[in-house]
Amino acid sequence: MSETKSSNATKKWLVGCGIGCGAILLIAIVLGITGFMFFKNIVDEFKDTEEMTKILTERYGKITDYCPNPDGSISADRIEAFLTVREAFSESRKKLESSMQALEDRTAGTEVEVKRPRNVLQMIKLGFGLVPQIAEFMKGRNQALLDAEMGMGEYTYIYAIAYFSWLGKRPEDGPDFKVMEEGGGSRLGEMDIEEIREERRDVMIRRLHRTLLPMLENQHEKLVSTGASETLPEWKNLLEAEIQAMDEDRYHLPWVDGLPDVIKTSLEPYQERLEQSYNAMTNPFELTIEQR
Repeated sequence: MSETKSSNATKKWLVGCGIGCGAILLIAIVLGITGFMFFKNIVDEFKDTEEMTKILTERYGKITDYCPNPDGSISADRIEAFLTVREAFSESRKKLESSMQALEDRTAGTEVEVKRPRNVLQMIKLGFGLVPQIAEFMKGRNQALLDAEMGMGEYTYIYAIAYFSWLGKRPEDGPDFKVMEEGGGSRLGEMDIEEIREERRDVMIRRLHRTLLPMLENQHEKLVSTGASETLPEWKNLLEAEIQAMDEDRYHLPWVDGLPDVIKTSLEPYQERLEQSYNAMTNPFELTIEQR
């Protein structure tokens, strides 16, 4: 029973990380061939990550529960905490980047046809090789969050505002192959680079919109309930306009048309460090998490 639960949990994580159902079956076969201990180590990594996610949720609530400072500022100590988190799991981020870069280099300019046995084996090697790095990456991120006493909601908010809204990084950043999957299935080699990035952008923006809009609503509610809106009428109007823009357009991300001065002023002293901490290749996995 325990082994069955672990196997199911691993499959669920793999799907969440963008490994299609067909690829999972092939990976499962390889796992059986390469030995029980290797399988157990990967399962343990994902179980550790899941346990850390549970602790993060218990301490800080769900991602959408996060409430930014009602006055719009991001305090220096929280930006420092964010950068501490980024630095703490930078090695696992670099390892995942290296693996994905190697995969991208090998598949550049080629199409993988699933029907051909040789290419099926190539899919197994390329997809399966990422799984340990994905497990290590997510475990390292969650441990870093716990150590820095930062919830996933706050981390997501600062990540999106700093990188996408301010520094102009693209939500579709990532490798030139498909790593995100919705609804199961695997279509490796059936999409060109532009299609891959377009689909990734669609998935990322909709996910961020669902996550960030409740945060801004929490922020507005606290702004009004504490009476701070009376002394900050201009900020209140800006926030209400941004919430309305997001309500009307599910592809609109906060402040992409221009960051308010109060947020920009908070981030500017950290511009160089924030730029250096961003990794375009691992971007699709940075905010991946499953909360219950």
